[in-house]
Amino acid sequence: MARIQTGMWAGGEDHKTGQADDGARRFAVLERWTRRRFPMIESIDYRWSGEVMEPVDGIAFIGRNPLDAKNVYVATGDSGNGMTHGTFAGLLITDLILKCKYARESLYDPSRLTLRALPKFVRENLNVAVQYTDVVFAGIVRSVEEIRPGSGAVVSRGLHKVAVYRDPKGEIHERSAVCPHLGGIVNWNTLENTWDCRCHGSRFDAAGKVIQGPANSDLLEIDAE
Repeated sequence: MARIQTGMWAGGEDHKTGQADDGARRFAVLERWTRRRFPMIESIDYRWSGEVMEPVDGIAFIGRNPLDAKNVYVATGDSGNGMTHGTFAGLLITDLILKCKYARESLYDPSRLTLRALPKFVRENLNVAVQYTDVVFAGIVRSVEEIRPGSGAVVSRGLHKVAVYRDPKGEIHERSAVCPHLGGIVNWNTLENTWDCRCHGSRFDAAGKVIQGPANSDLLEIDAE
């Protein structure tokens, strides 16, 4: 009898982008949780992480883009439910274009204001404000010599914060550690080998090239600060 191979995936252990660098521990916790509930698992074949947008009220933004042209629509803030919201977006935006009445338009309206979400909105903005203290206090290592090949760290040079990456060959690559979006300080992500902004979630590759917004430009070269 042929053996049937089956698979499953498990997710969790979320954290704010740039505010934790313990991916290996989180994978281990998730694996223990999964194996306790599914002891028949033979192997873990793939591990990965991703970034999701979390609206303060937990509901996606689907509809006309505020303050933009009337024919510009957005679908974002999926909170990890992209397949579900993708279906909603296809239905809702189609109806908006065709000027059909859609019962859920106000629920997903990108310009909505929800009073119930106000306390969480305030907490989230306080969290962002706290991260800006790194502009003054950041400096993860004292010198470049402490950085191992294939890793990176932020180094303080007077008032400047420098994102320093030492590639596997030992060559040093330096960029400003200041996120070009709104001036947060990036942190090194050991799991992904990326620079992540802890304020608003922008991400950059090891060489400082932007790979995820809201930033839309690379980390500055040191002499361009």
